[in-house]
Amino acid sequence: MIFIMNLRNKLQAVIVLQLLVPLLILGQTEADIQGYTLDSETGETLPYANIVLKSLNRGATSNSDGYFVLTDVPVGECSLQVSFIGYQAQQYTFQLHPVNNSNIEIKLEPQSLSGDKVEVYAERYRIMQAAERVSQVSIAPRDLQILPNFGEVDVFRSLQLLPGVSGFTDGKAGLYIRGGTPDENMVLYDGMTIYHVDHFFGMFSAFNPESIKDVQLFKGGFPAKYGGRLSSVVELTGKEGSNEKTYSWGVNLLSANLLFQTPFWEDKANWIFSARRSYSDLINTPLYSSIYEFSTGDVTEEQGSVGNTMGRGAMQTSFVPSFYYYDVNSKLTLKPRSQDKVSLSLYTGRDYLDKSRDLTMEGGPFQSSGGTEFDTRVDENTTDWGNIGASLRWAHQWNSRGYSSVLVSGSEYTSNYSRDLSVGDANVVGTDSLGGARGLSGFAQEEFNTVQDLTLSFENQYQVSPLHKLEFGLHFANVGTDYEASIRDTIPILEVSSFSQAYAAYVQDEWTITSGLNLTLGLRNTYHLQTNQNYLAPRASFNWRLSPRISLKGAWGKYYQFINSIENEDVLQGSKNFWLSADENIKPSSSIHNILGIQWENASYLVDIEAYYKESEDLVEFSRRFRDAADYLNYFYFGDGVAKGVEFLLQKKRGAFSGWLGYTLGSVEYTFPNLNEGEAYPATHDRTHELKLVGSYARGPWTLASTFMYATGRAYTAPESQYFLEMLDGDIFSYIHVGDKNAYRLPDSHQLDISLSRSFQTDSWNWDAGLSIYNVLNHDNVIYRDYDLDVSPIVISDVTSLGITPTVFIKANIK
Repeated sequence: MIFIMNLRNKLQAVIVLQLLVPLLILGQTEADIQGYTLDSETGETLPYANIVLKSLNRGATSNSDGYFVLTDVPVGECSLQVSFIGYQAQQYTFQLHPVNNSNIEIKLEPQSLSGDKVEVYAERYRIMQAAERVSQVSIAPRDLQILPNFGEVDVFRSLQLLPGVSGFTDGKAGLYIRGGTPDENMVLYDGMTIYHVDHFFGMFSAFNPESIKDVQLFKGGFPAKYGGRLSSVVELTGKEGSNEKTYSWGVNLLSANLLFQTPFWEDKANWIFSARRSYSDLINTPLYSSIYEFSTGDVTEEQGSVGNTMGRGAMQTSFVPSFYYYDVNSKLTLKPRSQDKVSLSLYTGRDYLDKSRDLTMEGGPFQSSGGTEFDTRVDENTTDWGNIGASLRWAHQWNSRGYSSVLVSGSEYTSNYSRDLSVGDANVVGTDSLGGARGLSGFAQEEFNTVQDLTLSFENQYQVSPLHKLEFGLHFANVGTDYEASIRDTIPILEVSSFSQAYAAYVQDEWTITSGLNLTLGLRNTYHLQTNQNYLAPRASFNWRLSPRISLKGAWGKYYQFINSIENEDVLQGSKNFWLSADENIKPSSSIHNILGIQWENASYLVDIEAYYKESEDLVEFSRRFRDAADYLNYFYFGDGVAKGVEFLLQKKRGAFSGWLGYTLGSVEYTFPNLNEGEAYPATHDRTHELKLVGSYARGPWTLASTFMYATGRAYTAPESQYFLEMLDGDIFSYIHVGDKNAYRLPDSHQLDISLSRSFQTDSWNWDAGLSIYNVLNHDNVIYRDYDLDVSPIVISDVTSLGITPTVFIKANIK
């Protein structure tokens, strides 16, 4: 009987619950909206898309996997406005239920690069979009092909067209952002840290734009999840692969590329593979010859001006360069469930360059510092360098509000440099006025540098409420570096090995105080094993919408860097760089960012103004001019720096004609107690003014685009005189007297580029073809001055940029 009574009570409780649950559900008036933003043609997820719920004036941004969530939304009919750079904005309307709301998929249509549909789009950003968040810019890689180029569509050279990013960088693809140097930028490709970001001695970036779907640039004040760099973050997200099997190929005057992508495993997996290789070692095109002369600094009769102080004739060069580069990207993405994604990404890129040449003197022989005459100076010069890396990432959606990812990545950078300068059968080695060993204008005949990086990270985001978005995570980095330099094959000049381990944790809260005011507070702490110290890095940023069109924004934060790219100063030629990690001898560098800006925007135009002030400590300089006063190993100097400036951006977003005007007023100043007698001096990359104009006009299948840049000259250090000293044993040594640090300025630079491209469509193919003309005005922009003091007459050369250089490209996609 007792058993029957207990069973009756349980049945009554179940019936009561069944009656109450529907009543509770009916009384529930709010639910969460969660889902993914996708490309309607390929099925690719779209990271950092903007989602706005107009009825509540609330918004969200999709994460790196395209996932977004809006919490506590009233049930019923909802309408979302969704936009992503390079895609047509979409209004997505659906019914939100109290429970059982699955992930929604919002598919955006790519905007045509041709002009036949331009006016249809209400608000479109082409190529570039300045975000509401302070100092953040989005780039659409698929749009970059319409911009002028000189051989390759280039992600990093496109970033150089933005205000705050230097456009004249010694002709290189490296990024100098708000006074920072390229090594102060954290460059991430699918989570891998990439240490060398260019091909062809800096002429092109090392990333194939065909394999990249999104680029995010943080020029300063970046969030707490990023660490380990002083200046900025460049985050590149690789494509995952189309939901249909597709092929594409492209060719230009320097290289060819191929891309293949396919789905498999019942559309739960995708694989994409892309490869690019130059054929300059097989076909020596005029474009390659021009770029080679520019990148190596070799002066011929046609390029460069030669100063001749003794009137004994001009120097000519005779060489047959051999060079090629390649890069390969591969990515496998698995989606076993809608809540999980596993991706394996591989990247490798390498360059091989042989700059060997013979120099002869017209009108007379060379003469060494010891008076020996010779007819030929032989320069055997080879270099190879590159990256290889891999990342494995698992991402999981726990519920509508929680999202996590685990990443394991590794990368390796190596560089090998060998140079043998000889006259006949004898090397000639001199010394400078400060006792520095010097070959014929070369610091070390053999140089080797390697960086090995292993990274583990665990990242989480949780949407606590409509007012708070919480992000937190852990990060581990193990970095080892080696650098060796020697002369005459056996004499060691410098051998430095360093090892660095850093353990970091971060937390960040994005707080919506009111519908118009957002405040982001973050904290990152890093424990560095080699220095046995904790480095606390608080950060804060805000965005305050003063009106529907005007917003005020700002950021403040502290940043640390535990690895440096050391510039091997060479006053006679262009400098080289090598990597060393921080340890007990080379301290981690630090920087404080102060940023304030204002933005005005309507449907057609955007005006953005930002001012910045950065103070940096424990910066590292390296000089081959040996001094007893050096801080470490007779070569390394430690000091501080200040970078400040104002950036202005005016952008036209829509219509057949679109583009922008950018202007930067800035300065970068260093103070090293044991350099330049402790006096402050401008950094080598300091330029006071930079002006950029970018425009494109689309009409039907045709697009005409142009870019113009102007910049004041950068600072440099020059040798002022040379004298000779005869020793008691009869040997003669040459000495060079060098002027004040960066006391001189190169001439101002300006450059105009134009391009014309056309799209073709057939039943089976989509074609794009174009013509680009680099430096239309054929202006000689001086990149650096080359001094050869080991021969008589002394040769002073202005190494200039490429003159007018046309190039063509063809790209095809199989439908």
